[in-house]
Amino acid sequence: LDDMAVGAAKTGMLYSPEVAALAGDRLAGIPLVVDPVMVSTTWQALSTAALADAVTAHLLPVCTLATPNVDEAERLTGLSIDGVEGMREACHALHDMGADTVVVTGGHFETATDIFYDGDEVVELTLPGLERAGHGSGCTFSAYATAFLARGTPAREAVREAKRYTWTAVAGAITPGQGVDVVRQRSSPLPVMDGDRTMVWRMLQQAVDSLRTFLPRALIPEVGVNLAYALPDASGPEDVCAVRGRLVYTDRPVQVGECRFGASRHIAAIVLAAMHRDASMRCAVNIAFSKRAVAACRDAGLTVGCFDRADEPAGRSTMEWGTGHVIEQLGEIPDVIWDEGGAGKEAMIRVIGETPRQVVDTVRCIAAALEKD
Repeated sequence: LDDMAVGAAKTGMLYSPEVAALAGDRLAGIPLVVDPVMVSTTWQALSTAALADAVTAHLLPVCTLATPNVDEAERLTGLSIDGVEGMREACHALHDMGADTVVVTGGHFETATDIFYDGDEVVELTLPGLERAGHGSGCTFSAYATAFLARGTPAREAVREAKRYTWTAVAGAITPGQGVDVVRQRSSPLPVMDGDRTMVWRMLQQAVDSLRTFLPRALIPEVGVNLAYALPDASGPEDVCAVRGRLVYTDRPVQVGECRFGASRHIAAIVLAAMHRDASMRCAVNIAFSKRAVAACRDAGLTVGCFDRADEPAGRSTMEWGTGHVIEQLGEIPDVIWDEGGAGKEAMIRVIGETPRQVVDTVRCIAAALEKD
């Protein structure tokens, strides 16, 4: 520790009370994250009461940030925690025991809610709950928090960033064998930290990942494929999540750029025009036009409509006008809207639906019908 500048340090699972006491003595004065690992993701006990006492006596008084999960917070404080209010109470108790700042993580609850406390303000950080637990999530969270503290990030923001990265790692967890899922720490971090926006982003990214597994070259236009999904109350492109750089074809479909809100104008205009008629129709994707592809749409039993760019009124958005025009002509929102392009404009097919999964399933049906042709 004397050989280099240490930006921050972290303790994890400690073997004995003696080790906890030694760590507290040697690490005093260094920005320290204490992850009191006592219970695993699979709810296995990893410590004794004596270790909990040692963490309380020797580590909490010298730590910058304590990161217990709910069960560990109960062991350290003696409190019974059955929800957010209990987590708040535990944060206050752990701060009183000496921790500068505390975050009690609640990933085992229905929503992934963590409570942060810095002695002045309690902050609630909530993301949608995940069905999987992800072995290593607690250690990953505290490691990310330590890394951000080492960069000089304030504790509250370090916790927020750690949650953003860890949630994505759990969402992308892998199952290497017949045991528990293991967090995927190399996953790209979650770009949004907001309940509805997070869920829209996640559903869209899952759909993009699914498209990449089967989308044939014949359905990828020269301008690329974009998939968009809107918030339930979307009013503009900023409320529509899409791929910032689209899907293109190399030797396989490749996603270029992240899914972001406000990333698209064209495909977002289609979604917003459809939502104007039916608020549940929140998703759309563009695929390559061909007469064979249009025939495949009909063979798949889809409702199909088209517009001619030559009929477009001056000063109107093509996508907004074209989508609305077809809906008005048909008296309903079709599954598919196509046009044959124009000067400098590539012909295109657009698939519209309620959710990314539904739209991807529709494209899958089109691809299957095209393959049979």
